[in-house]
Amino acid sequence: MSTATQQDALASHHGVDAAPGAHEVRRVDVVVVGSGVSGSTAAMTAARRGAKVALLEKQPTFGGSAALSAGMFWTAPSVDAYRKRIPLGNLDLGSRLVDDYEEALAELRAAGVRVAAEPKRDIMTFGIGYSTDIHAILAWCRDQVVAAGGESTAGAAVTALLQDDGGAVTGVLVRTADGHQIRYEAAAVVLASGGFQGDRAELTRSVGPNADRLVLRSNPGSVGDGLRLARAAGTGGTTAMSTFYGHLLPYPLDSFEAAHYLPYSQYYSGSTVLVNLQGKRFADETDGDELLNQAVTFQPQARGILIFDEFVRSTEVLEEPFPGLGSIDRLGIAIDAGGQHAVAQTLPELVDLVAGWGVDRDQLSRTLDRYAEVAGQGGGTADGVPVSASARAPQDGPFYALMVQPSITFTFGGIRTNAQGEALDHDGAAVPGLYAAGADIGGLSNYGYAGGLAPGYITGRWAGNSAAERAAALMQHGNLPAAGRYGSEGNTK
Repeated sequence: MSTATQQDALASHHGVDAAPGAHEVRRVDVVVVGSGVSGSTAAMTAARRGAKVALLEKQPTFGGSAALSAGMFWTAPSVDAYRKRIPLGNLDLGSRLVDDYEEALAELRAAGVRVAAEPKRDIMTFGIGYSTDIHAILAWCRDQVVAAGGESTAGAAVTALLQDDGGAVTGVLVRTADGHQIRYEAAAVVLASGGFQGDRAELTRSVGPNADRLVLRSNPGSVGDGLRLARAAGTGGTTAMSTFYGHLLPYPLDSFEAAHYLPYSQYYSGSTVLVNLQGKRFADETDGDELLNQAVTFQPQARGILIFDEFVRSTEVLEEPFPGLGSIDRLGIAIDAGGQHAVAQTLPELVDLVAGWGVDRDQLSRTLDRYAEVAGQGGGTADGVPVSASARAPQDGPFYALMVQPSITFTFGGIRTNAQGEALDHDGAAVPGLYAAGADIGGLSNYGYAGGLAPGYITGRWAGNSAAERAAALMQHGNLPAAGRYGSEGNTK
């Protein structure tokens, strides 16, 4: 579409006066809220479809939590695998995610972004993916937006959605870091603010009483802006509001900063015996660290203890969990970070040391004995908790114990959408002009985890395509959205 023609038409239809309190009016085709992988991809996709895009990031730097990631672009290898791992997931979203995966990879390769030649399999116990350069992906997306005549602006917080009298979203109100207010009028808005993990009140309502113990393993800007804006515009809720993604971290921690995001994560927990502060197992450890992380949240004081032997220490603790992440001593790093730990030459001696932390010695001994017995029999159930056929009991000294705590990187519940990225109301009807992607949408992952970067990128493509289509259709038919009103409940923090 012609940007100049559209701007002239918008000016004629809307007028040029700013709303009360706004200092400036800007007119674009699509506004994208959030510059993580989903927002950046939505903006890039819309721009490549001919839309003039404003990519707005409230933080001073771009990239969101994606910029902190290892760059592994992965998801379920098939719809059946998705259904098995995430039986409560939204199958419509999951099916399209799997179907679009290869096309998304091809797009990245065509853009010249590094994508590994060979895949890594069994990611998070079941997925398939490729190591990528996430920073190059994010930069390429922003470059595409600017090259198409759009803007990419940091320090711009969206404080409200604009809607016409019929409920269609017609733009946003923005506050810049210096207090300047801008009214963006647009045919479509994409919400991609990264989830609500930073909103402790919403998290407690959704997850439960231990939510305030979760370490925020995320960028600090994802505080539910998208969810609040969408609710104010009339969207419906989703399943999965109480589930989330994160990894187990040492307990306690002297500090936790962005640089600790990857090295402090105890990816190897699936090869340990995990007990709570009562000395009892509560989950099948081979489910994987991201599921164990959620399970620990609901244990006493939201804490667990990893117990393992020298074999695990010398192999999986030191193993590179993802290509390009590097091999490090995660236990050593955890200890240096302040994590409570114990080392002993025999398992009974280790039990005595852990008992000194207030854990019931007899119960812990029974738990370990019973686990070893069932694992030796090829798996089954020990004290009502599954023991996998692949389980291996600690047996080679020295033996180790590390106290751990859960973290949260992003939430799995959020804005109700369809597989075109359209935001839906409580009755399942699309809210005109409103789209969502990435961690702002709900139900694609639900306890089970379908990936982060790949689902973010792919759902961003859905939303960006649909938003650009709406802008083009409105322009073609001369049916431009009316001047908006402010959503009274959509203010962000």
